[in-house]
Amino acid sequence: MFRICLAPASRNRMGRRVIRPLSACFSRKTTDVGLSPSYSYANFAAGIIAGAMLGYSASLLGSNKSDVRGITSETPDKKVHCVALTGGPCGGKSTSLRAFSKELEERGYNVYRAPEVPTILISGGCAYPGIDGGEMLFAYESHLMDLQLQIEKSFKGIAESTGKPCVVVMDRGLLDIKAYIPEDKWNELLKRKNWTEEYLLGRYDMVLHLVTAANGAEKFYTKSNNAARTETPAEARALDDKLIKSWQNHKRHAIIDNSSDFQGKLDRATTAVIAMLDSQDSK
Repeated sequence: MFRICLAPASRNRMGRRVIRPLSACFSRKTTDVGLSPSYSYANFAAGIIAGAMLGYSASLLGSNKSDVRGITSETPDKKVHCVALTGGPCGGKSTSLRAFSKELEERGYNVYRAPEVPTILISGGCAYPGIDGGEMLFAYESHLMDLQLQIEKSFKGIAESTGKPCVVVMDRGLLDIKAYIPEDKWNELLKRKNWTEEYLLGRYDMVLHLVTAANGAEKFYTKSNNAARTETPAEARALDDKLIKSWQNHKRHAIIDNSSDFQGKLDRATTAVIAMLDSQDSK
């Protein structure tokens, strides 16, 4: 059984109010548990609680051990490649993802598509406080990073478990957050989490940036195909520039501009991803 839910009106990253549907909220049916007469429900519940507490404590110990110096316990697997898909509004990210996913699957890769974390939060009623949100903004982005990190770990872990060649595509990566927060707050955020930009950059094999249509293809820039998109062309260009700057130190930063028609843009994006895979797999 599942329920369709609607989140209340919230504000997007540009501070404008939007209403976003939450795709689905799932609830599982409960099943009866058979208990012998000598085994009471109280004993059963106590055992469940004790087991949960033990597991939770172990997870905390593991988390502290792995993240205390800004690193994780993840073991790199050459079979799993990670792509951060980013870019300004109306850049063609979703269409490009479909295009190169099809090509990769035909080449024998399993493709995993991690959802955009800010959309998850905003759809659930977590309003973006705005660039001048102060401590509220700091808390928002801090928790967003925590969720982003966990989603990345989960998708990578599941991909690794298959033992097959996989590509995990993150719809935006951890460095995207830098474009939505003042620089001093960003630096403070890294300091509190004991992370470095080098560590965050190293989590991705490549960064694929699709430039907003507002820069070089203005007549195709639209807000009509995305209810969450409220940026003016000027705002879209400014945000696009910030995102490019955020990722500029990545060793494989592919920027796909609007110098060709849209099909040509999609083809260049696909070629960039395949070139990365060929380079990685030949090592």
